Parts: sequence; structure tokens; C-alpha cells
Amino acid sequence: MKHLLFIALFCAGLGGKLFAQQKQHVISHHKETVVTDPSKGANSYERWAVFPGKDEDIRSVLLRLTFECPDGMRCADWDYLDHVIVKKTGGQQGDTLNYEIARMLTPYGGRFQNDWKFEWKVDVSDFSSILRDSVLVDYVHTGYEDNKTRGWKVTVDFEITRGTPVSDPVAIHKVYDGIYDYGNADNPIEEHLKPVTLKAHAQTAFARVKLHHTGHGMDKNGCGEFCDKYRDIKWNGKLINRKNIWMQCGENPLYPQAGTWIFDRANWCPGYLLQPDEYLVSLNGRADYTLDVDMEPYTTDNPSAEEHITAYVIEYGKIRAKNDVALTDIIAPSDNPVHGRKNPTGRLAVIRVKNNGENPLKKMTIKYHIEDEKPKTFKWQGSIPFGETAVISLPEVVFSVKESAVFHVELKRPNGKKDAFAGDNKKSSRYRRPDILPQNVVVYFKTNNKPGQNTYNITDSFGKVLFQRDSTSLKPNTIYRDTVALSEGSYTFNVEDNAGNGLEFWYHTKDGRGEVKLLDTLGQAIKQFKSDFGSSIIYNFAVKKGIPYHTDPAPSITVFPARTDGPVTLDYFANEAEEVKVIITEQENEDHILEEHHYTGLRRGSFTYDLSYLPKMRCYIKVFVKGREIFKNRIRLKE
Repeated sequence: MKHLLFIALFCAGLGGKLFAQQKQHVISHHKETVVTDPSKGANSYERWAVFPGKDEDIRSVLLRLTFECPDGMRCADWDYLDHVIVKKTGGQQGDTLNYEIARMLTPYGGRFQNDWKFEWKVDVSDFSSILRDSVLVDYVHTGYEDNKTRGWKVTVDFEITRGTPVSDPVAIHKVYDGIYDYGNADNPIEEHLKPVTLKAHAQTAFARVKLHHTGHGMDKNGCGEFCDKYRDIKWNGKLINRKNIWMQCGENPLYPQAGTWIFDRANWCPGYLLQPDEYLVSLNGRADYTLDVDMEPYTTDNPSAEEHITAYVIEYGKIRAKNDVALTDIIAPSDNPVHGRKNPTGRLAVIRVKNNGENPLKKMTIKYHIEDEKPKTFKWQGSIPFGETAVISLPEVVFSVKESAVFHVELKRPNGKKDAFAGDNKKSSRYRRPDILPQNVVVYFKTNNKPGQNTYNITDSFGKVLFQRDSTSLKPNTIYRDTVALSEGSYTFNVEDNAGNGLEFWYHTKDGRGEVKLLDTLGQAIKQFKSDFGSSIIYNFAVKKGIPYHTDPAPSITVFPARTDGPVTLDYFANEAEEVKVIITEQENEDHILEEHHYTGLRRGSFTYDLSYLPKMRCYIKVFVKGREIFKNRIRLKE
């Protein structure tokens, strides 16, 4: 059996007081190099890990999944479907299960640099009853791409919070688990998604229906990956939920990616750890109950769509506490990459809470502060049913002159009562000060060929619009420079694209390319944004007397188009003149240099390279400043 990393953390509260929370990390896969098996289409990485024993209380389990580029290889190219599966629990002689507990959709990694890294999280507490003793955890990576030069470095980390559970898990039932044809009249999906009847355990008080569901394949209508169809959940014959199996991808926090990352898909996006659909249902002990999953009626000629569905019913005993609230996340301020589009921030703090008490949560006290500052108190009122979560904006602006600090939040007195479990009422996050800008800011905005898709504005901390340009005032391929005078305060620069494809997207070459920057009145760049941003840019900044602003030290480098029959234009914009080298290499053999160009004292410029003389291939354009590679972009030539 492979020895695995096991970490226990005892979390102390303010002033050194120990509160009732113990965390431990069970890591089944530590920086594992994961590649495809093209001969099978799936590659299995089974690893044993030691979890708490069955007699130890578990409050919650959070799965943290981290991707990096593997050593000596580059990040993989394709958006493949991966699974985290519990194969066995209780050791070699224990139970064989084959339970999918998490589902990952891999990103398009073709443009990630070697130091790239990203982490996702999903709550897998519903599987706490099987994450016990020695567990065989399988990371399954699907796909067919080359496995000698590309892959992923994967870490699977189970963060376990010890403590009294919200309610005791009584039973877990896997109801559906398969890849089902969709649209095939000769093999109807409803022949497989038939109602399933089970009998509740004697101690059961309620249950949670949990589904991992994504659509894949592509018929003439785009189904199942690129078509929007609904799914019904029926409990004892009664419809309890109808959901469109669809997700908008233009707000993906992992951006930009190399492929069609902005395209909306059937309940998933490239570079996404699936957050399962969950539904609480009432249930009496020993009662029969029936679960039925139905897809929107659909048939087509030459069907190729597939619905990948795994569904569970997890039965629970009586809810232990009347009043019990948990702080599950600090969304802002935060340095968590999943919240990267909203951070850094100098605006209102945003948190996510969950009601774990039987009584609806009607009120509570929220205390929050940046370290070494006086705590602020917010008397929240609302209504959150048992088992549900809510996102709450705190009422006062969070700002510190410190460039980095710890931000603390604590929940107290749910419904005016003592919290039944205080161990999950506190969290801290990393506050990073937003950029400081001068009072006079120049908004530089160059439209592409589709300006009707864009609006941009500057708002204050409470959303009041101070400056705006909407689509009706924008013309194609036009540069707009607007000087905006601001007083001291915190602000947000917002850019929206209603088509979800930013000011540039490699697949939409005919739309052209736009640019957006914030400059000072001397024309120096303070902040330069990627044009391939999907649906929006959210940039928080502050204007503060006594704190100087800084110009952007990094050049802005763009290449367009990324798919071409020959001409490629590289735009370079920097505040300082440097010696710059541009090289063009083959993708599969980066030592083979196709072209090399040198520029002396380059500050700003636009350069076009005609690659039409080359055969169909994929190549890289790389830019070096002072001998260091600072930019790398893939070109699809004659594809």
C-alpha cells in the first residue's frame, strides 16, 4: 500500500482560545502526473488513503482539487471528463462501491505557462459515511490526446472537519449511474431512467437527492454538449424540480483558455469542478419512496448525444440542532482563484453562509474586520431554510492601506440563540489592497467589429454609476479616450460583453480585436486588460490621498488572429523601452525556430508576420524581454 500524506490541524480562535474544530487533510493523490490512455480512452490512478475511523465524528468534508502543468511536459490541450471515484472502503477486505464522488471537466491548457496552477473545491460531506478507514480512491482521466508530451499534475486533497455532524448519515443509495443515449428513438433514455423505489431506514428523518449530470456528444442539433434541454426530478411521483441542463461559460474564473472555453455547455464549462445538483426531501422512517429522473422529450436522426448521470439518495437521521449556522466561504475579499474575477476588492465584503439548524435562520450577528482594526458588527435579518445557503453582502466598505492583510469573519447568535456548533462560525481570508489610481483616470477603449455587444462604466462602492458608455455610443474599430475625475474612495471599472466573447476570441476572427486599458494623463498604462475576457471585466480600485499610484510594469502583448492562413499581428505596449526578441517555433518541437525578430528600444509597436509560406501546423509565438520569456501564444496555421 502506498504511504500517503496525512495532516492534522487544530484551529485556534482569537486570543489563543481553542474552539471545537479540528481539521485534517487526507491526500490521496499528491502532485500525481496524469495522462491519457489513447488505447482505451480512460486512464485509472488508484491510490489508497487513510481516513478517520467509523467511530469518529465528521462534521464536513471538502474536496480540494488542484491542477498544475506536469514536470517536463506541457499542460494538456483538451476539455476531457474526469472522475474521482471511491472504489473500496474499509481496506482490502472492505466494501466494493464504485461511487463517483466528484466530476471534473479539464481546461484547455494549451496556453498555460509552466508555473500555472489552479484549485477548485466541492463539498463531499454526503459521502462521509464511506470515507472511513482505508479507502481506495481512483482518479480517472479520460481522453485520447498524446500522453508523452502533455498531461496534468493533479492533487486530490480531502479537507475533513472533525466535530458533531449536522445529522447522522443513515444510508446511501446509488440510484442511477451511467452514460445514456439521448435522442435515440431505438434506445430511449427513459428506458434507463425508470422510477426507482426504495424503503427508508427506520432512523431516517429526511434525505438529500444528489446528482452529477453533464451532457456530451454532438448531433446535428448540438446535443448533448451544446443544446439546452430540461430535466425533471420527481419524488413519489411529484415534480420537485425542473432544471435546464445548461451553463453559461463566459464568467469562468479560469480565463483565458486556449480552446472554446467561452461556449456555453450542458451543465459544465471547460476547467470546472462540477457542483452537484442537490434537493432536500422529507422522509419518514421505514416509508417507501420513489425517485424518478426524466429528460425533456427529444429524438433526432443519427443520434450521438449522451447524458452522463450519477444520482444518489442519502438518508439522514434527525437534525441535531435547532439553531446552527455555518460560514462556508468568504467570496470577497479573497485570494482564492475561483473568486478571482471579483478580487482584489475595496468594496463591500461578501460571504456565503449555510443554515444547519432545524429552525429557519431569521437573524444573526456578523462580526468582520481586517487584522489590527476595530471589528464591525452587522445585524443580519432574512430567511434561510434548513440545509440552504445564502450569499450576503456586508454593509460597510472593506479597505486597508496595507497591501496585504488577514480578513476575519465570525457568525454569532443564530436566531438570537447560542450556536449549537461554533466550530464552523469563523473563517479568515487574504485581503489584498486594490490598485491605487490617480484622481484623473483615462479610460482607453478600442472597439472591435461588434461594438453593439459592449458597455463599460465606473461605479462607486454601492453601485452608483459615475461614468458610462453603452453600445449605442460605440462605433466599430474606433478608439475612445475618456478622462474621468474621481474623488477619494473605492470604485469598480466594469466592462460587459453580451455575446460572452470579449473583445477578441480566436474562433470569432471576423469579429476583430479590441483593447481596453486604464491610463494616467501622461498616457502611461496603469492597468492593461486581456481582450479575451469572456463576458465581463470587474476591476476594483481605489483613489486615496497619500498613497501613490504605480504604472503597470509588464508590457501588454497580444497576437491576432490565433487562427490564420498566414498574416499574424503582434501588438506591443509598454511604459519602458526594452530590447525585445520575438521567435516563432513549432508547437511540437519548440527548439525548431521558424522565425526570429529583434527590436531595439521597443516601447510600443504593431508588427505583422506573414506565415503563409509554411505548411499547415500549430506553432508558438514567444516574446523575450531581457532574455526572459514573458509571452507565449499558440497559432493555428491553415486549420
